[in-house]
Amino acid sequence: MFRALRPFSLSAFFAAVLSTLCLVSAPSSAQATELTAAEIVARSASNRTVQNSEQWMTMEIYDRNGRSRVRKIVSRVKEGADGVSKSHVEFVEPEDVSGVQFLTVENPKGEDMQWLFMPASGILNQISGSTRRGSFMGSDFTFEDLSVGQAGDGDHTRQDDGTVTIGGKTIQTYVVSSVPKAELKSAYTRIVSYIEKDRLIPRQILFYDKKGENSKRMTILDVALRGDVLVPMHTTMENLKRGTRTEVKVESVEVNVPAERLPDHRFTPEAMQSEG
Repeated sequence: MFRALRPFSLSAFFAAVLSTLCLVSAPSSAQATELTAAEIVARSASNRTVQNSEQWMTMEIYDRNGRSRVRKIVSRVKEGADGVSKSHVEFVEPEDVSGVQFLTVENPKGEDMQWLFMPASGILNQISGSTRRGSFMGSDFTFEDLSVGQAGDGDHTRQDDGTVTIGGKTIQTYVVSSVPKAELKSAYTRIVSYIEKDRLIPRQILFYDKKGENSKRMTILDVALRGDVLVPMHTTMENLKRGTRTEVKVESVEVNVPAERLPDHRFTPEAMQSEG
């Protein structure tokens, strides 16, 4: 949960959760019938115009027997003068994960750059290649899921409009199928997004693995308006093969944080080690 829930992937969770922030905006019904898949994705992405934010979250990881572990997290996102987005996530509780830090720096030309710092060992690891497919801190999110992501990261096809039912409410959606570009070396062969028509925010995303099977499902269960910004307040990622799930709830959020409160040095791997 940090910045960037890609409309066709999860940029994630942290992007859907950690920081998928969308300004209220929707096309007219006449325009909507003419929108292509690429236009839907681009409009949904362009809505996320909040540059700087801070969120405090609770992550609860459930095993197949329903037992859970709880983590407290703070996520900070900053967009630099060059337009490059950076996200810094730090685990606050419990004690055994306190101080773990995760940094993502957007790379418009390829894979985002990611680092994970483990204070117990003092080791800073750069996440790349096949490591991106690994579980993020034992959750149902992978490091790839937490990439910042761009609308141009995949080839999009509009499918027949559909619906999703969340909390007993039926939501009308656009349905977009996306194939990640080969150079990203994604673990997913296809990602299907159900994007709410009224607010152009993804509400459910299906992930298909190398076998073409629907292996994961992410659902944004609750969205709240904070000023003129829509914030995903409760998100769940389910591993459909293992029968596990991870839930992320936003406890507090501040958008449009003054840049001076998010100094550039915080968003560097060097700072992770020096502060850890």
